[in-house]
Amino acid sequence: MPATDDIPGFKLGQEVLAPASHGCGFRVAKGERFQIVDVRGQQVGDLIAFRADDPSEYFSPAHTVTQNWRVTLKPNDVLASNRRNDLMRIVEDTVGYHDIVVPCCDPEAYLKRYGLHDHRSCKVNLEEGLESIGLDWPVHGERAWNIFMKNRIDPDGKIVYLEPTHGPGSSITLEALDDLVCALSACPQDQTLTNGPECTEMLVRIWTPE
Repeated sequence: MPATDDIPGFKLGQEVLAPASHGCGFRVAKGERFQIVDVRGQQVGDLIAFRADDPSEYFSPAHTVTQNWRVTLKPNDVLASNRRNDLMRIVEDTVGYHDIVVPCCDPEAYLKRYGLHDHRSCKVNLEEGLESIGLDWPVHGERAWNIFMKNRIDPDGKIVYLEPTHGPGSSITLEALDDLVCALSACPQDQTLTNGPECTEMLVRIWTPE
């Protein structure tokens, strides 16, 4: 299903592109909605978010799990902060699978797992995304949400990574419940099928109430 071209009661205010294997930063005001769109399909996007006036309060995957009492998030579920405040709400989701357990990839992971030096990583992408909007805020991999990442947890507790199956134009729409600073990484993982056969770009569309 393609991304929504129109949201009743909202107008499209801004579009921000995260190029393939890179990141972007953006701001969202309370009451606005933002879509994360997989332009070409099978791409994972890692999202972090902070309260715009206080970088010490940030989106927390662990608190989000306990806020909703599940690891599989659905429309109307909330994304909570490290202080248990609701920062975002899922409005619409055309994919239905995401990972909220695994930290985002970082330079150390590529070195330790694959012996690769200076490989692009979501952690670096997120740092560069924040820098693009003039911020030098800390990025921690365990604070990222792996949107459109497909995996399963076996009965013995083992996490198995799977190739995504969603197509071009797939999207998730979130409502900002506070003024937010966000960054998105178009995941550069090319050593597995986490992003299908190739890493591609992602688009953020920010919708403002009319």
